[in-house]
Amino acid sequence: MPAVGKKLHHFVPRFYLKSWAKKDLIYCLQGGKIFRSNLRNVAAENHFYRLQELSPDDVEFIRALVIADSPAGLKTSHEQLVEAFTLPYFTKKNLERKGVAHTPEVMAEIDRTIAELNENYHTSIEDAFKPYLDSMLSGDLSFLEDSSKASIFYWGLAVQYSRTNHIKNTKHVMSPERFQYYLKLSNVLTHIVATNVGFSMYANRGQYAIALLDNPTDVRFITADQPVVNIAARPRQTDPPQRFELYYPLSPQKALLLLEPSSEFVPSSSTVSAETAHFWNLRMAAHSYQQIFSESTEELKTIMNELPAFLSCLQTQ
Repeated sequence: MPAVGKKLHHFVPRFYLKSWAKKDLIYCLQGGKIFRSNLRNVAAENHFYRLQELSPDDVEFIRALVIADSPAGLKTSHEQLVEAFTLPYFTKKNLERKGVAHTPEVMAEIDRTIAELNENYHTSIEDAFKPYLDSMLSGDLSFLEDSSKASIFYWGLAVQYSRTNHIKNTKHVMSPERFQYYLKLSNVLTHIVATNVGFSMYANRGQYAIALLDNPTDVRFITADQPVVNIAARPRQTDPPQRFELYYPLSPQKALLLLEPSSEFVPSSSTVSAETAHFWNLRMAAHSYQQIFSESTEELKTIMNELPAFLSCLQTQ
């Protein structure tokens, strides 16, 4: 039976990257080369969100690892997520084991669910977050005064922080066997961790200062395939960071900072200089996984030349 379902899964929304694109074409730095690509072909990977079959032992491991220590009010939704992500494989195996009469169409629909359920879930989260991205692009943070809207905003921000390839790039610190097992669980773990992080940011939102940065300079903000980064952590840091402070470029002219009030990154002005814009671009590039994006080639060329020294400097801090 031929494979069904969407094959190419995006882990950064195309509507987000449009701010850096012209006619859906964006400049990309990858592997030491700068090229121009259609938005459809960047920040994406085949079958990235395809569900993996989990055994009862796998489910118990997830419960012990993350659900047990989750906020009490979230545990039920975490269990529902695990059930939803394990049901397609369970149903398929149950039909095959019992020899229940079924049509190729029924099996194809189950395979489609395995291929698409998680990506569709991410899409629904993106769609819920998009109005707040649009508001921030226009300089408006008033939605944070509405508790319901704020909860969705922090959830969406945490999902984008947790979902991308950078988080899955744990193979640098894991044995091949442990890394493969992590990938098997990662679809479920990513959502649970993101929900917990989003809930924590929402519950403690009074402890953060949120600022929008305006960039009128010729050094435009860039972004990457890990667009939400913890600037209080080093790239590839594996131990839990002491602080959680986020930088999120919204367009070549605007970016979001979520900081502790005493942070070293609190800006003296909401309008950045060219030097400050370049500083944030180096931070973004340092935390990228494979791809860095811009509306033009000029800043990407500078980043390509300066990034190795900047990374070395960060690792010694």
